[in-house]
Amino acid sequence: MIYSAFLHLTDKDIAALELEVGEVRQVIHDAFVAYSAGELHTAPKASIRIGPGHAFQSLMAVDARKQVAAVKWIAVVPPSDMPALNINASILLSDTASGRLRCIMDGRRATVLRTAGMTAAAARYLARKDSATIGFIGAGAQAEGHLAALAALLPSLKAVHVNSGASNSATRFADRCRKLGFSARVGDVREILAQSDIVVTTVPLKPDFEPFIDAAWVRPGTFVAAVDLGRSWKHEGLSAFDITAIDEDAMRHHAEPSRFIPALDYAQATLADLVSGRHAGRTGPQQRTILFSGGSAVADLALATLIYERAQAAGLGTQLPS
Repeated sequence: MIYSAFLHLTDKDIAALELEVGEVRQVIHDAFVAYSAGELHTAPKASIRIGPGHAFQSLMAVDARKQVAAVKWIAVVPPSDMPALNINASILLSDTASGRLRCIMDGRRATVLRTAGMTAAAARYLARKDSATIGFIGAGAQAEGHLAALAALLPSLKAVHVNSGASNSATRFADRCRKLGFSARVGDVREILAQSDIVVTTVPLKPDFEPFIDAAWVRPGTFVAAVDLGRSWKHEGLSAFDITAIDEDAMRHHAEPSRFIPALDYAQATLADLVSGRHAGRTGPQQRTILFSGGSAVADLALATLIYERAQAAGLGTQLPS
């Protein structure tokens, strides 16, 4: 098929789709199954670092099943006192047969949905099914997205603990959790790790940043989602987790290992290993498990394809000439 125009989707358009978090989790799960079977292909993430917490990155993937390819362009800037996101992204979706652009979409909401969907896909194999408490270190958009995705997967979740470098954001997040029917409280980091069955860390990198979370504080049976690439964690003791998983193989040898990002060469499984059954995941209630998430083109492509298909069916977006 030859495309004479492409679709432009704004953040508002994507919000109007009201994608169900369980469906997002499933399409990401299925994409990693296809990836493990060789039907979906990616290239290593490319990154240009400008300074601490300041970089531009690209992720690429091709899905042979649906004949689509995607590239995600990400701008990461240091947090400031301005009420704005410190991560901006766009996703381009192309037809593999003609090479023509099908869609360009805002990537901010898609990134939150994708990342939380990946964590939930991993939690099927790494979290205890009876998990009742969830702790958040960081209270931004990723925390909200993860609460929705994990609560849908694990209806046993009833209590939320939260800590944030900005105390006002922690209080606001706790208030929103209560309105959703959870009990919620603000606490210190060590206390949260000692009381949570699931821990999600989403701490941004600031110029004066130093890792501050000790793996020894994590109690037996906990699943940790290190959404912040593990930058908030002290490296000492991280290898003592019973199961360490990463989203893709490239994370085993990060391009710029530093005191912020663990090398992770000791990881036993990728997300593809878990969903394909090559790794069994959690096998006992006392195991401490952790997922390091650096972002995945597999998940980006899966979600971008879902968004594009739903937007077309709903008549959302703006057609622009190619």
